[in-house]
Amino acid sequence: MTEDMEEYEEEFLEEDLEQMVEAVLFSAGRPLTVPEIEQSIGKPRSEVRDAVKKLRRMYQNRKTALEVSKIGRKYSLQLKSKYNKYGLEMMDEEMSKALLKSAALIAYYQPIKQSDLKKMVGEKVYDHVNELEEKDLILVEPDGRTYSLRTSPKFQEYFGLEARDRNELKKLMAKKVGIGDERD
Repeated sequence: MTEDMEEYEEEFLEEDLEQMVEAVLFSAGRPLTVPEIEQSIGKPRSEVRDAVKKLRRMYQNRKTALEVSKIGRKYSLQLKSKYNKYGLEMMDEEMSKALLKSAALIAYYQPIKQSDLKKMVGEKVYDHVNELEEKDLILVEPDGRTYSLRTSPKFQEYFGLEARDRNELKKLMAKKVGIGDERD
């Protein structure tokens, strides 16, 4: 390879680093850490970290329904929260609206007793709790003759939520499924 070609390739790849990160985040379908992105595109961590920051700024400055969101130490290409209601209709088929409602109620009222959740959603609560626990979205602990339910750390990742504390999570989930007080 000639020196000119090497220079062009290096310049081309530098310019496309943000797009490479964007492609990885889009394709992953889940939040990724910088080392995971680094491994996927084969670039040094510092360059990947800078590219993620640039990509986040690019999305903030665009008129788009998407954003690059930071969730803990991971990044995700996802819908902006104000557009979630439009995306919910197309959400993964394995998460029915009824199951989503149970998940939102657990997030909103956590910790909530399974017996109290049963009063809200009926007998299907047992199937929902099992399914949410299998997906590692909730934590289930014995609580007398029932169970205490709360969201797991994976919950926020799965739903692409940027909540920093429990109250913020409650507000986001309430808005997602139309429960709770609008003033929250």
